[in-house]
Amino acid sequence: MMKARQIVGSVAAGLLLAGAGGCSTMKVTGRVIPGTISYVGVVSDTDERLSNAGIGPAKIMIEHSEASGQSRAIATGTSGPDGQFSIKMSKDVWPTDRVVVRSISEQYRTARGVVYLPRDGQKLLILMERTASD
Repeated sequence: MMKARQIVGSVAAGLLLAGAGGCSTMKVTGRVIPGTISYVGVVSDTDERLSNAGIGPAKIMIEHSEASGQSRAIATGTSGPDGQFSIKMSKDVWPTDRVVVRSISEQYRTARGVVYLPRDGQKLLILMERTASD
């Protein structure tokens, strides 16, 4: 009986550690593209807009909204020349967390949106409106 409890305890501890480790290695991928508005959304990874010409470099910031109304940075990254990005999440976050995503690039209006982190089969799609040129 004692041995069975030890085995169950070991298995439970292993599952907890595996679950906790999964949170710290989460990666968010997506693309920044030109649009008629600035917008951040989560789309299926088969969304046709993900193959559109991209904007790069664009700085992307992922922040967690606090109850106080303040935001704290979770991760940052930069899109490549084709607009694609892949950002590793360095803090403990869950796919069910709502986050604030901001994207900044010269000659474009800042895109900002509050979204749930993308799950398997999903990506972030960031549209950025071009600013008026002189």
